[in-house]
Amino acid sequence: MKKRYRSAIAFFLVFTVIFSANSTVAYAKSEKSGPIYAVTDILGGIVDGAIRLLGFLAPTPDYPTVEEYFSTDSENFYEGTTEFIDEAADGAKWSLGFGKESVVPENLRDGSKKYYTGGYFTQKVDGVFDDQKAVAIALNDGSGRGTSVFASIDGVGVNNADIRAIRKAVEQKLKDKGIDSDINAININATHCHTVIDTQGIGLDLLPKIFLSFFGGAKRSMNTDFLEVMIDRTSDAIVEAYMNKETGSLYYFETVGMGKDEENGLYLDDEYPYLVNKRYYTEGYQNLFACFKFVPDDEDSAATVFANIGAHPTIVDETTSLLSADFPAFMEEKINGEGMNFMFIQGAQAPVSVNKWADTPEVTNKEVEAKIAENPTAKDYETAILYGYEYARLILEAQDNLKEIEPILNVRMTEYAIQLETGLFGYGATEGFIGTTTVEDSSSETGYSIITEAGYIEIGKDIVLLTAPGEIVPQLIYGNVVSAEESYLGTEWTCEITSSLIPEGKTVLVMGLCNDAIGYIMPDNDFAHFITDIIWDIDGADKVFGPYHRHYEEMLSAGSSAGSTTVSVLNELVKSANQ
Repeated sequence: MKKRYRSAIAFFLVFTVIFSANSTVAYAKSEKSGPIYAVTDILGGIVDGAIRLLGFLAPTPDYPTVEEYFSTDSENFYEGTTEFIDEAADGAKWSLGFGKESVVPENLRDGSKKYYTGGYFTQKVDGVFDDQKAVAIALNDGSGRGTSVFASIDGVGVNNADIRAIRKAVEQKLKDKGIDSDINAININATHCHTVIDTQGIGLDLLPKIFLSFFGGAKRSMNTDFLEVMIDRTSDAIVEAYMNKETGSLYYFETVGMGKDEENGLYLDDEYPYLVNKRYYTEGYQNLFACFKFVPDDEDSAATVFANIGAHPTIVDETTSLLSADFPAFMEEKINGEGMNFMFIQGAQAPVSVNKWADTPEVTNKEVEAKIAENPTAKDYETAILYGYEYARLILEAQDNLKEIEPILNVRMTEYAIQLETGLFGYGATEGFIGTTTVEDSSSETGYSIITEAGYIEIGKDIVLLTAPGEIVPQLIYGNVVSAEESYLGTEWTCEITSSLIPEGKTVLVMGLCNDAIGYIMPDNDFAHFITDIIWDIDGADKVFGPYHRHYEEMLSAGSSAGSTTVSVLNELVKSANQ
């Protein structure tokens, strides 16, 4: 999130204050005191009051109550495998199918239409540098319990209602082909690339749609023509993967560590300083690529690699005008060049970004220089290409350490409600702009909650993959959550650390932004009104308020309870699976 984005939204929200008749603060009271807390309470309350007044004046859609929702069968939701197994079935083998489709509309490819990107607010693209894709893997452990699908869409995030529309389209397309589907889960992850077409609707398009909504105009804030293309082609990729399944062997391997932070002294033994945690300078995030490789029995078939790490793909500059899926696109290019399919899986990335100023090896630098020499346009995407190639190099070199995985795939998915609080995301969700599965909830401070999903997946005996519906702070999973002393509220994080509940020795991975895009999932004790970040970011603020502390993530979050609610659900899934 760039400063320009924060400033534009702040201006819009503060401007609406003149229409506000009252103000309330929707966030917990800090146990600390000082001018920053007093100013935050006052200005935050005014901004919240303005947002609430907008919501009161706008025609809010009718939603079922949370009780009504959970009293009926959910549509286009998969629970996973009906039972868990501890040993591979007799004679079982893995089977995997791969599918990929571009989701770029033809009118962007031919330059006849411009599209807003996701994540940079005002940026538009009028052409294509690489591609925006939907990639899918259909995986079956041969136990007779069905096929699980893992898919990835290049985009800032995809909300739950749109995920369910994709699932519905998949089932219909398989039915139309006369195929009796045995799919037990479809888990769709967003790569969180910013310089692709907006897949969520929290951007500049939101502002005119808010205005039009007062007159009964169009509600979805993203381009609905593109939405139809995304649903159609993503479902095509999944169907393709499902139909392409073939038997083979599945392996796991890891790259070297990548998370050295020179300034803050983390991971000092690592050779590759490629990641940085912008908000929490503590260990507790995944600092290597966790990789899977499927090798088909048919020697003429391509192997498939899928790699997981949590890191923001925000390397491509927001001033560029050609669509690019950032470093994952160039990882794919490099790995495809070795004759293998590739899928990037976004992890627990919250404030974790790529360190764009790290030194890279000469061998990778020369490859990028050669690419730019062939295509001078690539200069605008040089850093993303550089890191994509470098990450691919690390993955390709790590293949010597393959560990075969027994054919065991256990999947348990669940739905749960997160209470919405006043804010940009909450407004978009309650007014129907961003494709959430929204319900009325009398226990929620705003009167509304969203239904979302989380999951617990076992791949083989030693690997656990957790799915989270947003940009989850990795410390909530791995440990080192912000302390009471350093937190905004001055209180302790009270939930158990999820990884501590998983049997020792197992690898714990996270598939973030999975099946939903509820924004940042922060620790409750460090959740402040986003106005705090804007106040602290004013020139000279340090002299008045003290050292600067980041809180921009709260601008795009369902609310202060999203962290404890999600972690509690994940912890219950872990406990139920390991009883």
